[in-house]
Amino acid sequence: MADGAAESTKELTDEGAKVTTVAEGTDATAAPPAEPVASPPESIAIFFDGEPMAGKAETWTTEHVADAATLQFVGPHALPLPLFDKAGFSSAMGNLVGSFPDLTFNATKVAPTKQEDGSWAADIVVTGTHSGAAFTPMPDKLPAIETTGTAVSIGPETFTVWADDAGKVVKIEIMPKEAGNPHGPPGFYLGIGGDISALAPPAADGDAPADAPAEAA
Repeated sequence: MADGAAESTKELTDEGAKVTTVAEGTDATAAPPAEPVASPPESIAIFFDGEPMAGKAETWTTEHVADAATLQFVGPHALPLPLFDKAGFSSAMGNLVGSFPDLTFNATKVAPTKQEDGSWAADIVVTGTHSGAAFTPMPDKLPAIETTGTAVSIGPETFTVWADDAGKVVKIEIMPKEAGNPHGPPGFYLGIGGDISALAPPAADGDAPADAPAEAA
């Protein structure tokens, strides 16, 4: 740094933003520091990292998801699926991985952005190849389809994730972006040739109650 020059940096701390200026010379001035890029908590970063769930699902749900966490499909284009608790969506994810061993959230690795309410969101694509077990999202309503070998891609859907003060995920909301977009477990079922006409059509407000499916995606 030349004499008479100054340089400022800005970093985020637990107490807020910290600006540090280093100057050489009594008349040195510095331009405003660049805004630091916020990083999501580890629990959210792992979810959005674009790696297959098979290698991380158990550790993620055990160590990085709060016991009271929920997952819900929302918005005007969502099927009227129920609110999932941690046990529900953990079981659902395991069932999906059993049928789609390479199941991957955020296959194109879109970086999530922080929202005004503190959540993190990204429009992501979910992929998986039906190379595992026969699959049905609702055994009581939809017959299982034997292994097809079909590669399925659904989305993009807007995934929004919240974490608590301890950094654990407490809520996930999934919003289909357009009418008719396949989403969630029924979307994967459609992708391998299934028929979901037995399910109720999307509710206007996305909040209508429904029988719980076997899995969530």
